[in-house]
Parts: sequence; C-alpha cells; structure tokens
Amino acid sequence: MSGVVGEVKTVRSRTVASGLSRHVEGWQPALVAVAIAATFALLVVPRPAAPDTLPLPSVDAREQARSAATSRALATRAAAEPLPYLVRALGETLRAFGKADVEGRSGDAARKLIELRGLAQTARAKHGDESVQALLGLQTELFLSAIARWEARQPDDGELAELGGAFLDKAKAAGWLAGERRLAADEHERRALFKLRWVEATGLRSAGGFAPTANELRVYYRFLLAHSAQSTEEALRQIGAVEKVDLEYPGQFARGVVHYRGGQFGLAAEAFQAHLTKHPTGPWALRAKNHLLAAAERTRETTPAP
Repeated sequence: MSGVVGEVKTVRSRTVASGLSRHVEGWQPALVAVAIAATFALLVVPRPAAPDTLPLPSVDAREQARSAATSRALATRAAAEPLPYLVRALGETLRAFGKADVEGRSGDAARKLIELRGLAQTARAKHGDESVQALLGLQTELFLSAIARWEARQPDDGELAELGGAFLDKAKAAGWLAGERRLAADEHERRALFKLRWVEATGLRSAGGFAPTANELRVYYRFLLAHSAQSTEEALRQIGAVEKVDLEYPGQFARGVVHYRGGQFGLAAEAFQAHLTKHPTGPWALRAKNHLLAAAERTRETTPAP
C-alpha cells in the first residue's frame, strides 16, 4: 500500500512541476538577454575616467618594409660601386659635423653645417639625386649597425657619434631608452629617426626624392608620442604635425589627453568636447565622454571658490 501511495505522490509532484514549467518556459533565455543588456548598458554609460591612452598615428607596415628594402639595396650598391668624389665628400663632412656636435664644439659644428649643405646642393647638381640617395642608404645602414654595437656593449669606434652626432645624449634626455643600453625603437623607427636627422643636416628635407614620406613621418611621430618625456607644448606641437600626415588621427582627443596629464583640466574638457562635436560616435567616443566627465570634475575641484 505504501508503495502505491509513494507512486501517487511522485506522479503528483511531476504534474505540479510540469504545470509550473509551462508558466516559466522561456524565462531562462529572457533572463540571459536581460543580463546581457544590463552589462552592455554599464559599458556604454559614460562615467568619469582619467585618460590612460594617447592615440598614436597609424602606420603602413608594407610601406615600411618597402622603404627598408630600398635603403638596403642603395647601401649595397654604394658599397659595391665607389661613389663620386663630391658625394663621398658630403658623407665625410656629415661625419665631421656629427663629431663636432657630440664634442660640443659649436663653432666648428656651425661651420661644418654650412659646408655640408653647400656640398649637398653641389653633389646633386653634378651627379644627380641617385648617388646622394645611395649615400643616405649606406649611412643609414651604418648608423643601424653602430646602434646595434652600442647596445651589445662592443668597443666604441666613434661611428655612432660621427653619424648621429649627440644622438645618444638626446635619447637619454628625451626618454628614448628602455634600460641603460637599449634604444626603445624598432628598426623602422630607427630608420626614421636617422633619416630625419640626415635630411635636416644636409638641408634636403624639402627636396624631391629626399623629403620624408607621410608614412615615415607617421613612424617618426608615433615613436616620439609613445616614448618621449616631452613637455605639454612639445606634445601639442607633435600632435599638430601628425594631423597633417594622418587625416584620420583624433587630434582633439589627443590634445585632451595631453592637457589632462599636464593638469590643464579646463583645456582638456574643451578638447574632449571638441572631439565629440566632430565625432559623436566612433572608436574614441565613449572614452572621450568618460574623460570629459573626469576633466569637468577635476576642473571643479581645482577651481578656487568665489
């Protein structure tokens, strides 16, 4: 008898459960959907947050590879075929300028710089750009090798100072080192750093065939923004330069980050608002809203009471 009663109770409980399941059927997916929606809402609702990321300009990796291959090919050619005398003289004068620069002989450096720029024009006029470009390619590869030897703590042969001048002193002061003997720059950044120095020194920065490409400039400024311990004013100048070679760069957002880091919270708020006015949506929009709220809060906190 007791077994029959137990079976009846089991059947009843299953019937009740089955009846309840009809009422709650489909709730589990609905609850999951509600949870997802709530989580998404938390993610997209602006909340005060200090900036932790400075946008960097975009770089074309394929163009970087092509540029490096061209430089190596020019260096190989220059090593295999003697360059014209005037071009070799240009290279030696660059070395003399670099040595005077690193040794702090400002008068000699100034005289060598004038001589260097005159030789650059003379060499181009007599032998064309191709030979001078071959010199640039050769000296670029020699500079990269000199940096590698310095990082490996090999004996100093003076070549890094001749080709780069006070490059190492500048690197230490600007925060370009990752450790005592390692330059915080990859190969392409090192190439860009040297080329900018070379074309500035020779006065060929604006000359066709020597002017840095937009991609090389993006590489250069990407490195500076990522690694330099520069002032607010210098960072803002670099941001303005990036905007000229990277039309998609979120310059106002970057200005907001720089102003915030410099304690200029009112200017930071204005910059983030300017970014949102121009880009109400997009990859930086939510960050801009969060940083705008944080900047507004800090502005109120730091504004003296009337």
